[in-house]
Amino acid sequence: MNSNPLSAAVWIGAEQNIVSPLFMRKFSVDQCTKAELIITSLGFFEAKINGKNVTDYMFLPVVTDFEERDMSKWSYPIFDTLTHRLYYYTFDIGSLLSVGENTLTVQLGNGWYIQNERVAEGDMSFGDRLKTAFCIRLHTANGIIDVLSDGSEICYDSEIVYSNLFIGEIIDPANITNESKTVSVCCAPRTQLCEAVGTPDKIIRTIKPKLLSVKNGKKIYDAGENTSGLVRVTAKNLPGDKIVLRYSEELDDNGNLTFDTCGGFYTCTSGRKQIQEDIFVCNGESYTFCPKYVWHAFRYFEVDGEFDNIELLVIHADTPVLSSFESSSEGMNFLYDAYIRSQLTNMHGSIPSDCPHRERLGYTGDGQVCAPAGMLLLDAKEFYRKWMQDILDCQCQLSGHVQHTAPMMGGGGGPGGWGCAIVFVPYAFYKQYGEVQMLEKTYEPMRRWVSYLLTKCENNLVVREEDGGWCLGDWCTREKIVLPEPFVNTCFFIRILHILSEIAVILGRTSDIDYYNELINALSAAVIDHYKDKNDSSFCDGVQGADVYAVIAGLAEKQSVDSIAEKYNQMGYFDTGFIATDLLCGLLTENGYADTFQKLLDSEELGSYLYMKRRGATTVWENWNGNDSHNHPMFGASARYLFTGILGIKQAETSVAFDALLIAPQIPQDLSYAKGSLVLPCGKVTVAFERNDNGIVFDIELPADKTAQFIYKEKAMTLCAGMNTVQYEGSII
Repeated sequence: MNSNPLSAAVWIGAEQNIVSPLFMRKFSVDQCTKAELIITSLGFFEAKINGKNVTDYMFLPVVTDFEERDMSKWSYPIFDTLTHRLYYYTFDIGSLLSVGENTLTVQLGNGWYIQNERVAEGDMSFGDRLKTAFCIRLHTANGIIDVLSDGSEICYDSEIVYSNLFIGEIIDPANITNESKTVSVCCAPRTQLCEAVGTPDKIIRTIKPKLLSVKNGKKIYDAGENTSGLVRVTAKNLPGDKIVLRYSEELDDNGNLTFDTCGGFYTCTSGRKQIQEDIFVCNGESYTFCPKYVWHAFRYFEVDGEFDNIELLVIHADTPVLSSFESSSEGMNFLYDAYIRSQLTNMHGSIPSDCPHRERLGYTGDGQVCAPAGMLLLDAKEFYRKWMQDILDCQCQLSGHVQHTAPMMGGGGGPGGWGCAIVFVPYAFYKQYGEVQMLEKTYEPMRRWVSYLLTKCENNLVVREEDGGWCLGDWCTREKIVLPEPFVNTCFFIRILHILSEIAVILGRTSDIDYYNELINALSAAVIDHYKDKNDSSFCDGVQGADVYAVIAGLAEKQSVDSIAEKYNQMGYFDTGFIATDLLCGLLTENGYADTFQKLLDSEELGSYLYMKRRGATTVWENWNGNDSHNHPMFGASARYLFTGILGIKQAETSVAFDALLIAPQIPQDLSYAKGSLVLPCGKVTVAFERNDNGIVFDIELPADKTAQFIYKEKAMTLCAGMNTVQYEGSII
């Protein structure tokens, strides 16, 4: 049997232009020992057997660079040759079948495949017709019987009469009729058809929203948190009556919805603003309305129209939280809570998006900064495995160029903090999970990226990316960014060369190390010559975290870390962009400056996390000053240092998958207690400490059969499996 179970299936679509076609196929079952549905689509699909869903996952297939498309309409100039991939899914349907006649229905929705209204990055649509292919595989005593899509299916209109991923849906049950439509046999897409990987979306929990006010007949609700998902409404109104829902992150001073932070300032091709909106058309009978092929991101929503029941469905990738944290620091607590909420609500289609409403793109910048935190704090192994494939697929097959979004959907960025994701994310995956196969798979693409960067250098500085495109350094600093882009990007280049040297040793490619060292020396000399201040050890006058970049590139000595800590201790807020903020927090917690770390987290100045919280934030903002999106996880990546720094849960430098566990807390003087846990590859680790009159009491619980080295100031010891209590009675000042 062919290894691709859909190779003999026919791709089918609707002959007419139907927004959300519903295909029906009847088939007979005698006796079978096993039954599977193997299916995929261009556009989202929902499949049912005899009226029952085959899965509780949503928005399938997960987003990829589905097939070839016209890139000439993009705002960002791209002429690369990408790799195209489409995932198919296999579902066990044995329990849904009956002996005799059975019915498969497949409903399709636009999703990412047809999306030509929001064109801020240009026309990103792949095609103009939704299509699907399936195989019902019945395992019988006499062998395998395949029931394949072949064009004999019946097609109907569904209840969805409008659907756009960035806006919403119009649902009208009256649109469902018995009038069948012509089924069209379509050409198979020019793509790689692959067995599904990744972590799709599902309904995670429900929220009962709070009614805030009624204005001009419109009810305004508060979910209590900024989240992603859908509102489900049950109503029995007169035929033709409409219920209109609109969604936002914020309210204005008069308590009305305001849409700018969700992208409401964008004008779509239809002339309407990009405002999240669903419209439900009643039919006189009790009906439960809920969109199928979009999600929204919001805290507040308004309802214009009468209804009987309403509830909010929180929807995102099925990535359980594997961590917990609490402390006496309000800033630390907010950073953890806001990051977790921001990251989860930005995990859709198995990509880590920048924001879940305005752009929804898998930016390699935001994604690589947050990847170590996502892997450490969430059950996200398969999620990131899939996204790394997206990064590889979007690397140009000819030049080695890596895109700013993966899958490639436009958007700006730079070669360092964005493109270097092709090195940082697989390396973080290896360190977290210990899969050397991931490094083996990605090593040559990493080397092609190095070759590409060398073509964008002048005088050993990275000075450009694609002609006519973006070449950012850092992004979203407190004030207007002044940090030179070539400085940032060249420091990143040096940093990945150091990582590649380490990977070369792991893979036995030691012959490559001399080449990497040669490049490191040349690039380092150029950065020092162009950007090191002549009268002191600082770089670029130390603006916006410049010295942090120098340290992570290996260009500065230990005393530079001391100077950095002193500067930010006096400043009391972050002047850094999202990349340097993460790097700075890492330097502080790894070098004994936990006091400064806490001071920055507990600050209420502009350029701090509590500045966001004091203004009602429950998720992390895109900008320190509150401009643009209010759900952007990139500034939350530093939450991992609450665990590796404050609680001290880390692995030895040469360890992978936490096979050598180290507990080395960094406790600020003003922190009276903290407690947190991580579920690591080796099991669950919990660290708690609390001050008493004599010092600090540590309670540390390790998995069965696991030991750890404990280090705090002059106390060092080996901890055993189970609960360990350690009393530290020395001076803590």
